[in-house]
Amino acid sequence: MILHVLGSCSGTEPYPDRHHTSVTLETGGSLYFFDAGENCCHASYNLGLDQLATEGIFISHTHMDHVGGLPHLLWNLRKLCTIAPENLERMRGRKIPVYIPDLDVFEGICKMLLGSEGHYETVFELEPHLIADGMLCENGLKVEAFHNLHLGTPAPGEAWKSFSFTAEAEGKKILYSGDFGELPELLPHAHHADLIFLETGHHRAYILCQELLDSGIDFGKVVFYHHGVEILRDYEGELALAKQVLGDRVLFTNDGSRIEL
Repeated sequence: MILHVLGSCSGTEPYPDRHHTSVTLETGGSLYFFDAGENCCHASYNLGLDQLATEGIFISHTHMDHVGGLPHLLWNLRKLCTIAPENLERMRGRKIPVYIPDLDVFEGICKMLLGSEGHYETVFELEPHLIADGMLCENGLKVEAFHNLHLGTPAPGEAWKSFSFTAEAEGKKILYSGDFGELPELLPHAHHADLIFLETGHHRAYILCQELLDSGIDFGKVVFYHHGVEILRDYEGELALAKQVLGDRVLFTNDGSRIEL
């Protein structure tokens, strides 16, 4: 299992050498995207990742720094089919699942695609799925969603709009936080995780490290991503503080970071 951090920045003002949040996971010859920030298509393609092997796209919530690159990624899947006959045949009849907590946003993205070249006529099908708590897929990668409080508690009758995920394959478990409220929201799902991805756009890394340590749960390494300006203005200092708590179990990611399990 290999993870690539395509974008490591939160929704701050544009920041040098960093793009909005997106992580890909490679396993079993398939590719899965977790969030789709602005640069995810360009970065994944130029890293040599096989976008036509995409078997799932998981959007934690529909803020721009997590979904702004999704139209381009979906558009490029079609574009790749037009530049090589073998790509066309690989994609013929395929369904690309897009798991998203707001189908209105997905519909808006589809309208953008229809306004592009070729009216988005394809040999494959985009398959939207509204995210809810529970198992999303078990096809090569086992992904489970659980809501968090990043966007608050929905009004009665309304659906949750912000989620975190666990992903399991090859005997390994990853927790991907998305944006969240407080660490206790994640802890029931973090047991025995080999990697815990935690965002720093709304949190201090060293505080989260101490809370994890104090929780008593069993976990492997902690990977910080979705950096906010408080982290980025003193990157080395914030990393040093986190390492004082968890030592080499802590990793701060950059655009292009590669993690192999």
